[in-house]
Amino acid sequence: MTRAAFGSSHSLVIRLLIAQVVPLALFAIVVLAVGAWTAQRVVADNADRLLAGALQTIRETVSVDDGRISVDVAPWALALLDGPERDAVFYSVRDGDRLITGYEELPSLPQAQADKPVFADLSMRGVSVRMAQQTLNIPGRAVPIRVSIAQSLDSRRASLRELYRSMLLLPALLVVLAALLVWPALQWGLNSMKRLIDDLTRRPALAADFAPTDIDLAPREFWPVLNAFNQLLARLEASTSGVQRFAADASHQLRTPLSIMSANLALLAASPRPWTLREQRLIDDSGDAVGRMTRLIEQLLSTARADGARIDSSADLSRAARRACQTARARHAFPHGALRLRLPRQPVVVIGAEDLIAEQILNLIDNAFHHGAPPVIVHVKATGAVCVWDHGQGVDEATLPHLTERFFRAASTQESGSGLGLAIVHTLAEAQTAQFKLCNRGLERTGLVGKIVFQLG
Repeated sequence: MTRAAFGSSHSLVIRLLIAQVVPLALFAIVVLAVGAWTAQRVVADNADRLLAGALQTIRETVSVDDGRISVDVAPWALALLDGPERDAVFYSVRDGDRLITGYEELPSLPQAQADKPVFADLSMRGVSVRMAQQTLNIPGRAVPIRVSIAQSLDSRRASLRELYRSMLLLPALLVVLAALLVWPALQWGLNSMKRLIDDLTRRPALAADFAPTDIDLAPREFWPVLNAFNQLLARLEASTSGVQRFAADASHQLRTPLSIMSANLALLAASPRPWTLREQRLIDDSGDAVGRMTRLIEQLLSTARADGARIDSSADLSRAARRACQTARARHAFPHGALRLRLPRQPVVVIGAEDLIAEQILNLIDNAFHHGAPPVIVHVKATGAVCVWDHGQGVDEATLPHLTERFFRAASTQESGSGLGLAIVHTLAEAQTAQFKLCNRGLERTGLVGKIVFQLG
């Protein structure tokens, strides 16, 4: 699987994981929050009932003898508040504002009633306590007796921790376990998708492979999408085949009249009739225009071949270079020594198509003569590389990366051209798993170097 495909599959798994885990995590948060609130209410209600029971026990020990109030708080009366944390317990009994027994620090609550106790949270001697208070009405006395009892919160907190462990720990572990199981479950469910991605990424990147995708590689839920995709591939294949047929037919239809025009112009130029200077110039200009048109059609056809090419055959690099040089000499009347070929002693076999390699070298030669200056050197190396360079002015460094773009022409050039030659070389190099590089020969830009590095076959 390629890095891009792996990244796409990994991103899909992450999105599915988030889609599964986020609702699960929200549900877990809600469960934990409700459980925590329930545990707090249970502990608080039970502790308040015990505190109210102890308060009632103290109220029952209050008596009046000859108008004098007495309280007999036995140790067992506070046994209801005895817990494993050994909480601190404070109590008081007041007759109005007068303390009868207990701790002076316990305050009076104005909302205290006789029918039921009221509760309050406060601090007693630096300790947080929960206090219950209730009044006691004694017949014949205008002021009610106020009974208070307070208990530190250690036992409450201990009970709450115990409830958290017993009530919330197991659901939390189940939620975490479910979240951890989502990842392998998603990975297992997407194995078929990975096989589909591998099948698609193994297809040649440069070749037009419109073979339908095997829908059995994907889950059933994706079958409608893949069927639509296969139908799209079929329509694209029909459209591409039509364009290729049209290009081939158009090339044959254009080559024939151009060949006739070129032959007729050659006959006119070679005829014994004396031509005036103006007529000879028109014949020469027409011949040059026909030659440029013929070359442009060849380059457009080479571009079309390069777009759909995928070459894995073997070719003799030296023989392809010789063919390119012979074609270039046949097209142009180069002075002696203007085009030089350097070959290794042994044949150099590389991965590629020999006719396309010759087309690449020929384009480099044409570009060197068109935009550079002779002599042009074609050097084939035993390492599988071929270099073509000239002795012109070179190219500005900022322009170099754009020379392989189709129809690009440097603003500084004064020569005409289609802007396809180097783009064809670059595209054919990619189709043959080769590397194409352009650079200047030196710091002073003394000529442009085009280098194609093929894989040895």
